[in-house]
Amino acid sequence: MKTPASTENESSPLPSGKNNPLTRDQVLQLSSETIRQLHKRVNGVRFKEQSSDSARLAHVRALTALMQLYAGLLKDAELIDLERRITDLEAR
Repeated sequence: MKTPASTENESSPLPSGKNNPLTRDQVLQLSSETIRQLHKRVNGVRFKEQSSDSARLAHVRALTALMQLYAGLLKDAELIDLERRITDLEAR
């Protein structure tokens, strides 16, 4: 299954460097593309199971788990930032 991060040649919403964290919008876009690809695959005129389906599904499961984890980490980081900003405003 091709994901937005699978090729460098396409206009990817994901940063290519290892030190560039994904934004919430980029994680949402990645999950949206994954959903669209799966939907297209199973809603064709005639669904025929392929030998690569089990490997593809395993990758989608891993990607889903990583997106959930990453979204949680982003939320935690945003909460920490909000707490810091509130503390700074209260200190004024």
